[in-house]
Amino acid sequence: MKFSIKTLSVLLASILSVTSASEATAPADSAVVKLTSKNFESFIESHPLVLAEFFAPWCGHCKTLAPEYVSAAEILSKKDIPLAQIDCTEDRDLCTDIGIKGFPTLKIFKGSLENPADYLGARKSDSIISYMVKQSLPPVQLVSTSENLDEILTDSVDSIVLQIINSESKNNEQNQTYYDLAGALREKYTFLSTSNAELIKKYNVNSNAPTYLVYRPKDPSDPSIYNQENDKSISLEDFISSESKPFFGEIDGSTYQEYMSSKLPLAYYFYEDADDRAKWEPFFSKLGKDLRSKLSFVGLDSKRFGRHAENLNMPLQFPLFVIHNIEENLKYGIQPSESKQFTESSISTFIDEYLEGKIEPTIKSEEIPEVQENNVYKLVAKTHNELINDSKKDIFVKYYAPWCGHCKKLAPIFEELAGLYKNDAESSEKVLIAELDATLNDVNVEISGYPTLILYPANDKENPIVYSKGRDLESFIQFIKESGSNKVDASLIENVEEEEEEEEVKEEVKEEAKEEKKEGKKEEVKEEIKEEVKEEVEEEVKEEAKEEAKEAKQTKHDEL
Repeated sequence: MKFSIKTLSVLLASILSVTSASEATAPADSAVVKLTSKNFESFIESHPLVLAEFFAPWCGHCKTLAPEYVSAAEILSKKDIPLAQIDCTEDRDLCTDIGIKGFPTLKIFKGSLENPADYLGARKSDSIISYMVKQSLPPVQLVSTSENLDEILTDSVDSIVLQIINSESKNNEQNQTYYDLAGALREKYTFLSTSNAELIKKYNVNSNAPTYLVYRPKDPSDPSIYNQENDKSISLEDFISSESKPFFGEIDGSTYQEYMSSKLPLAYYFYEDADDRAKWEPFFSKLGKDLRSKLSFVGLDSKRFGRHAENLNMPLQFPLFVIHNIEENLKYGIQPSESKQFTESSISTFIDEYLEGKIEPTIKSEEIPEVQENNVYKLVAKTHNELINDSKKDIFVKYYAPWCGHCKKLAPIFEELAGLYKNDAESSEKVLIAELDATLNDVNVEISGYPTLILYPANDKENPIVYSKGRDLESFIQFIKESGSNKVDASLIENVEEEEEEEEVKEEVKEEAKEEKKEGKKEEVKEEIKEEVKEEVEEEVKEEAKEEAKEAKQTKHDEL
C-alpha cells in the first residue's frame, strides 16, 4: 500500500516513540519563562521574538521535549530570544483562544498575538536553537569576507546556500527570486549572499547570472555548484533540495518526512550498531556522491527502528539493504545469507541492476483465491493492477484493515451492494465491487485511513476517484452511476426495493395464512374438546345410572 506522507509519518512515529520519564514542566531555575493568562499578552508584546510551548504535565511527548527545550532556552536566552511555557491544564481559556488542540504545541510570536507561526523544526536542542536564530535574522544574511563565511560554515548544523553575485548581476531578477525563495525556506536552510571579490575568484564566478553553492552539514569542503545559465534542466529550489542532503544521511523521526517528500528513491542500509555504520559510511558516502541525482543513501538503526523493514516488505533480519522507489511505492531488497555477507561488490552490482531495471520488486501479497466465495470480489496485490487496468468495468474498491471497526460495520452493506450488480445480468458486465486487505497486500494506492474507497472508471483508470460521501446503499449506487464510465442506472435499487416489497407482502400473506390456520385449528380443537367432554359426561351419567340401579336392587333385596 502507498500511505500518504502524513500517514507514513504517524506509522514511523509509532515505531520511534519512547517517552522520557522526566518532568514536562521546566525547572524553576531554568531559562524557560513560565507564562499564565495574567502575563502572557504583556510578555509577548514586549519581546520581538518568543517561542512558546503549550503543554500538559501528564503528556509523554512534553516530557520527552522538556530537557531539549530547557537546554535550548539556556543558549537562546543569551541571544535575547526567550522560550516560554504555558500549562494548559491551568490556563485552559488561554490555550483555547490560541487554538491549541494537542500537546506539545510550539508557537512563534513576533511582538504580537496576531498570526503566530507554528514551529516546524525538529524537537532537539540544536534544531530549536538554529530555527529560532534564523527567525531573528533577515531571510538572507550578507557575507562580507571569506573568514566570515568560514565561521558560519563551522557553526551551522543546517545546510547552507550561498549566492555569489558579481557587480554586473546585483540587480538581476534572479537576485529577487533568491530572496523570495529564502523567505519561503528559511526554516530548512541558512541562506547567504556575497559579492566578495575573493570568493568570486575562488569559485570562478564570471557570468552575469548569480552562482549558488550548497554546503551540506559537516561537509563544507565540497559544495555543490549551480548556475542557471548552465543548469537549465533543474530549478534552483529542486537543486537545493537534492544537494543539501548528506551523501549518506541518517533517517529518524526528525528527517523521515523530508526524505519521504523527496522525488529520489531511498536506499536504506539497516545497520546493527555504530561500528557497523562507521564501517560502511565511506562506501555509501561515495555512492551517494556519485549517484546524487538518482538515489538518496541513508542509514537506519535496526535496534531502534528495525520494524520499519516490514513496511519495506523485508523480514526482521539485519543488516539489510533496501531501495524504496517512493513515487511508485516499489521496494527492492537484498540480505546476506547465513553463509554469505554483504560485500561492496555485491551491493554495487545490485544497485547497477536496479538502475538498469533488471531487479524485480519485492511485493507483499496474499495468495490468489482459487474461488471467489462472496459477492465482493477479493483482490490481492498479485491481481490488483492487472484487473483494474485491463477491465472494461467501473471498479469500486474498498481498501480495509481487518481490525478496523468502521470496515467491519461497512462489510454487510458492501456485500449487499456487490450482490446487486453481480446478480443482475446486464450490470455484472459493467460494474465490479471489490475489496483488498491493505495490511497484507502492497499496492501503489495512497491509503489515508481505513476504509479507503476508490472508484476506477472503466474509461479513465489513470484518474481514480476517492469516495467521501455517505456509506449507505443508495449513496454508493448513485456515486457509481454519476462517476463511473458505464453510467449504470440507479433504478437498480428501485428493483431491489420492489423485490423487497414483494417479499414483505409474501411474508404478510404467509403470516395471515398461518394465523387463519391457527384459528381454524383452534376451532377444530374446541369442537373436539366439546365432543370429548360430551362423551365423558354421557359415560358418567351411564355409570351413575348403573350405580343407582344397583343400589335400588340391593335395597329391595334387603327388604325381602
